[in-house]
Amino acid sequence: MIASTSVIIGVSVGISCIVALLQHQHSFLLPFVNSLFYIALPFSVIGGFLFLLERGWFNITRYAFRKMFWIAHAKEAALLGEEHPRADRELLYRTYSFRLTYPFLITGLILAVLSIGISFAVLV
Repeated sequence: MIASTSVIIGVSVGISCIVALLQHQHSFLLPFVNSLFYIALPFSVIGGFLFLLERGWFNITRYAFRKMFWIAHAKEAALLGEEHPRADRELLYRTYSFRLTYPFLITGLILAVLSIGISFAVLV
């Protein structure tokens, strides 16, 4: 996890340096900080969403929709002779594990803090 996080951080800082060099401005730090922050945003958003999904925050919504749609189709199922599927109570307590959750989340937070720190320390 640490290796993938450091690789993502290194690549992101490298891309930010390239973007800052391609923008021919008087200052290098301003485009560098801006592009670093823009690169940090998708990592933070994707990592945060994966973290919420991993912890099961949307399980109750999935359970409620399954139950609601089953009740809506209960008459059709009774006419066709289908059995009532068991209530998926384990759906409420299911957790997931994604490999890129913590590297994305940590990378986004580190890059955002780094860009904010540089902007307050140097550019003010």
